[in-house]
Amino acid sequence: MKSMFLKAALVALSMGVSFAAAENLLTYTATSKVSQKDADQKAMEGVAKQMSTRVKSEFETRKSEDKDGNITETADMFKGSYTNVVLKGAKIVPGPKSNGLFQSTVTVDLDQLASKILLDLSAIRTDMHAKDSIIRLDLLDRDYRKMGLDMISLEKLADRYNAELENLSCVKPVPAELKLEVNLSELTEFLLANMSTLKIEPTLTDDFLTVAVSDFAGPIPYFPIAVVQNRKNLAVDKTDESGVVKFPMSKIKSKLAAGEVLIHADMNFKFVRQSAVMSKTISYGSKSTGCTYRLVCNSGATECGALQKFLMDGGIAILDKAGLPELNATLAFSDKANGGKTLYTSKATVTLMFGDKQMVEQTQGVGRDEELAHAKAITKLPSAKIVETFGNSCPK
Repeated sequence: MKSMFLKAALVALSMGVSFAAAENLLTYTATSKVSQKDADQKAMEGVAKQMSTRVKSEFETRKSEDKDGNITETADMFKGSYTNVVLKGAKIVPGPKSNGLFQSTVTVDLDQLASKILLDLSAIRTDMHAKDSIIRLDLLDRDYRKMGLDMISLEKLADRYNAELENLSCVKPVPAELKLEVNLSELTEFLLANMSTLKIEPTLTDDFLTVAVSDFAGPIPYFPIAVVQNRKNLAVDKTDESGVVKFPMSKIKSKLAAGEVLIHADMNFKFVRQSAVMSKTISYGSKSTGCTYRLVCNSGATECGALQKFLMDGGIAILDKAGLPELNATLAFSDKANGGKTLYTSKATVTLMFGDKQMVEQTQGVGRDEELAHAKAITKLPSAKIVETFGNSCPK
């Protein structure tokens, strides 16, 4: 018999099985009248309470009574800092149902669970050290956009690492050498210090919006810039090797013929805000095309007035004078109010016609009443396209 036991022990050791692991098993059996899932949850709660006195159970059971007086219990999924730890290493074995009771036994091997967590920690640490080195190279290259993205990735890795350390602390004391070595605050300070020297300088001409970007070391190549209007990107591009990017004015005016745009670094807002990188606002207008029309509009004063202003902002002169070429505008609207009738959404169909030239455009606007929604929809017309059709080829 002794010989058979020794042989079994040698086979177990060769397979990586440790008899000592049995001494670190936590087991809890629970029953429930509610459901098998409820019994599983209660059993896991029991194991968790054994695992660490710092772990708090928030298991809840709700009771409700129907019209016939029948009482029903509903178990909510328990919450607490132990949840991830238990689920990571729990072995759940449902027991036989007896006398209307559901039964469940949960077993956790603490040594095996600790080994899993330590392996995860080691993998995360390796990834963090690699990311740390990459960020320092980003700093040397002055690649701000990549630097910001890599910093966000590093912060997520640090959060994962700390979460796993907390899990490990529920199983065994955490050695001091497992504390994070990557200095996030130092890297963040370097990034913000460099970004605080950024300068974004826009210049406007008839043909281009030119943006030059530099920092303490001079012009920055391949820096991402976004041009924003009404909280939406009009254009996004990167600077060239000399730190300059040019946006065609036809693109800038594609939504509004005259107005203003916001120019800012197309990076993670967190670092842009913390480093106080200044965005720039620049206003633009439209040169007169030399074309003058008399607008013939079939809609109300608000809508026709909004259209006239839109055309004039685009550079097409409108005068109410007999004998001028007539630009005919047919406006149709479909309106829908929200539940409280505090906002209206209007879908507009706008037809512009002069001679054999015709444009039909559909837009949408939102306002506090129908008229304001109509006017807003008109401002969404494609200004550049209208000017190209009716402004660049003046009627004789």
